[in-house]
Amino acid sequence: MDYRSILVHLDGSARCDERVAVATSLARTYGSHLLGLAPTGWMDVPGSIGASLGGPDHLQLSIECLERNAQALADSFLLRLRGAGLPSYAARVYHGDPLPGMVQQARSCDLTVIGQTDREARDTAVQPDFPERLILQAGRPVLVLPRRGSFAGLGQKVLVAWNGSREAARALCDALPLLRRAGEVHLQYFDSPSGTELLGSRLDDSCAWLARQGVAAQGHIDVTNIDAGEALLSKAAHQGADLIVMGAYGHTRLSEFLLGGVTRTLLAQMTVPVLMSH
Repeated sequence: MDYRSILVHLDGSARCDERVAVATSLARTYGSHLLGLAPTGWMDVPGSIGASLGGPDHLQLSIECLERNAQALADSFLLRLRGAGLPSYAARVYHGDPLPGMVQQARSCDLTVIGQTDREARDTAVQPDFPERLILQAGRPVLVLPRRGSFAGLGQKVLVAWNGSREAARALCDALPLLRRAGEVHLQYFDSPSGTELLGSRLDDSCAWLARQGVAAQGHIDVTNIDAGEALLSKAAHQGADLIVMGAYGHTRLSEFLLGGVTRTLLAQMTVPVLMSH
């Protein structure tokens, strides 16, 4: 398994350049096709609402402006990648809301690169819950970059959140290309004082599986009374990890997405990139 195709979200935010830099570095490392998707951000609006916004002419001009902006992002992306040493690359404009466009395209790529929600930013068209919705719907691994910092060389020291669940196993498998190139890989389980002996043997099994995949990993079990997400971030900082790998937990109830506490904590407070799978 390798990342033969990588998707990166293009928008007008200040962090878009960092996303492109990381995606380009990964594509160069794995010899991947790199695709930049620039959603326009507009949705079909009923005529009655369009009239209240200033009439059809105003609405049409607004749509055309969004389309020009998205095309400019795509053109800038292509210009930036000239001479980047990639085997192939392309850019597309998606005419609509970012979420369905990214979900649709992510399902045809091996890895998707997006940014953490920045609730203080005013230069982004995505909804605050864009990362979690994409992660839960894409069916492919999603690499989320923090809203601050530079991370082009990520993946040298990787911390994997492990609890033996389906989601954790999926994330571990999806991260194999990165894990094989890492200098250090640590599988981390946080638990209460009970049951650690059985979990320890399961952790050993996972490390043995990784060894057969060409990955030398160390397993750790820590007993903690604090939130597992906060414990994971603290462990990453203590170890100097530059990437966290974890399964994303959530389910739908009507139209509302409900996330597990660890997933929610990581998406809100991440300080290093996080690769998530669901």
